[in-house]
Amino acid sequence: MTLLHALFVYTIACIVGFYISVRLAFRYICNPTAFPVKKRNEPPPCLTDPALGNHGYLTLKGIKIHYVEKGDNTKPLMLFVHGFPEFWYSWRYQIQEFSKDYWTVAIDMRGYGDSEKPLGIKNYSMTYLVDDIKQVVESLGRQKFILVAHDWGGAVAWNFIQKHHEMVESYIIMDAPYSPAFMDVVKTNPKQFLWSLYMFFFQLPYLPELFLSSFDFRGFRRLFRGKKPKSPLTVTDEDIEAFKYTFSKPEGLTPPLNYYRANILRRIPSNPSQIKLNIEAKGLLMFGELEIYLVLDHVTVAQKYVKNLQGRIVKGANHFVQQDDPDTVNKYMREFLQNN
Repeated sequence: MTLLHALFVYTIACIVGFYISVRLAFRYICNPTAFPVKKRNEPPPCLTDPALGNHGYLTLKGIKIHYVEKGDNTKPLMLFVHGFPEFWYSWRYQIQEFSKDYWTVAIDMRGYGDSEKPLGIKNYSMTYLVDDIKQVVESLGRQKFILVAHDWGGAVAWNFIQKHHEMVESYIIMDAPYSPAFMDVVKTNPKQFLWSLYMFFFQLPYLPELFLSSFDFRGFRRLFRGKKPKSPLTVTDEDIEAFKYTFSKPEGLTPPLNYYRANILRRIPSNPSQIKLNIEAKGLLMFGELEIYLVLDHVTVAQKYVKNLQGRIVKGANHFVQQDDPDTVNKYMREFLQNN
């Protein structure tokens, strides 16, 4: 990280933050009750549904990770790694589908859900996040596994694959760009920079937490359902309540936001030889067609840099593709796994 880089990031952050502050002030003037968050003492029934699997904890190096597992633990391990703002429950449709043929394990990443939430931004650096995945797999008694990840989980997955590719049998990443090639897309498609402004905003303290939780996390409904909700709903009112319950807990938002704060200033290699990913493991990169945070160019650009990578666009699906159109996602996953 250079001083100029940091200055650029925080200048943009302050500009976006000022705009958001004006919006928040207007909300408060119009409705002084905009900011209190409803107290939720009990989880919605969906979070304790035994059909989704058994809950457990793994104690890693100084941190306890919560997970939900379902399926025969003698079968190949399929590990699910969620994004922001999500937790293990984001994979409910995939757990039910693939636990018939795999040992499915969905984790709450550090700082999320029922996993421990270490204090301080530095505890969410990519080094720790990648090492968490390695320790989880080893704690489950495996040396190789199938990696399935979304959004921030995908960012961690890409880094894990670079460092520990020998552990990866195959991988499926959703709505997460191959980060070393990210700048290629920004240079050729200015829309990506505009769509990334929220990441600059998330560098600021306190304000992002206030914005996301305003009106009792009202934005979650639009976030997960998108502009064109599916009929019947694939993200129900109870599902949204599950996300609200999880993120309204004490320190429910700050640790997840620290992923952005700890990693957005990381240096991206500029030498093409440093960013080629020549591994034997087969991969599938899926994006929702109605993605509003990442341009679809990322799918084809990633294939130029990553060996043995397939790409799929899920038509009519939003950023939270595995929840928005689970049937199509599960179909593409199964086709990929059967052929690889």
